[in-house]
Amino acid sequence: MLKQTPLYEEHKKLNAKFTEFGGWDMPVMYTSIIEEHNAVRTNAGIFDTSHMGTFIISGNDAGKFLDYVTISKMSDLPLYKARYSMLLNNEGGIKDDIIVYKFENYYMMVVNAGNLDKDFKWLNDHKTGDTDIENISSEICLLALQGPKSVEIISNIIEENVSDMKYFTGRDIKLKNVSARFSKIARTGYTGEDGFEIFISKDKASFIWNKLTELGAKPCGLGCRDTLRLEACMPLHGHEIDENITPLDAGFEKTICWNKDFIGKNSLDKNKISKKSIAFICEGSIARNGNKVFSDGKEIGYVTSGTFSPTFKKAIGLALIDFNTDETKQLQISIHNNMRNIKIVQKPFYRR
Repeated sequence: MLKQTPLYEEHKKLNAKFTEFGGWDMPVMYTSIIEEHNAVRTNAGIFDTSHMGTFIISGNDAGKFLDYVTISKMSDLPLYKARYSMLLNNEGGIKDDIIVYKFENYYMMVVNAGNLDKDFKWLNDHKTGDTDIENISSEICLLALQGPKSVEIISNIIEENVSDMKYFTGRDIKLKNVSARFSKIARTGYTGEDGFEIFISKDKASFIWNKLTELGAKPCGLGCRDTLRLEACMPLHGHEIDENITPLDAGFEKTICWNKDFIGKNSLDKNKISKKSIAFICEGSIARNGNKVFSDGKEIGYVTSGTFSPTFKKAIGLALIDFNTDETKQLQISIHNNMRNIKIVQKPFYRR
């Protein structure tokens, strides 16, 4: 039985097409992926991302605990700031990528939908000292308002002025004309655009969703969320990152704080990186996850994500290839038994 977010009935009213994602029945699109994608790039789109997991981590040792279970330094995270990081297994593979926010008496961690239960267990299995971990995922909804008109639109529903909020910060908010037990926003997102993620008590989610759509935010599904994040070269767990890929292989060395101990650290060696992630444009066909990459007829890796880019009208993708590959040589991808040339380009494809 697939899980449903508290906004499921709102999506049905809008005739959304649904798909299974991480054990959830989620809207993949309402009108078309390209239309929704372009709305986020030029105006604003609203996503229901309530399938994601949210944990509250508190106690005197919470910062020290997060230093140990993530690859980043969290104990020095300034108040109302956010930090992108990863949880690793003992072998250095990526269990999940996460965002941690610092609030006055606690940290808030957002994890991926498909990893929610295993992440919660993993964190509890490694809990130390005076640390408390609470899973509030079922009590709140998470909405993502993304696009250049986001500030203009969100200003109509909250009391505070958020136009000066910096990227990767969070804060408590008061909603206009309605009170919610839990209400926060963060200037974060998964689209490469400006925007906000709204954490709200689930009983107020429909009100906020409908208000934002009335104000001009276009309902958007997982289909365009994927094309948007791929243009911005943001990783998707199970594709660019997974438990068999290290942060070094995936190109996230800058996220690692080496001067502390953390789970999986002893399995990471900067001098022994075996893979690297590349961005490419494909000629004549769309590459898909799992398609093999070749150099001089030799298999050197595989595509982790591929799509048609609505912004650039080209087939784009990301691939994980052997670290020592000569990128000046012509690389090819096998698509339906046809070899297609690819051109390696600098990440990201899209920068606002």
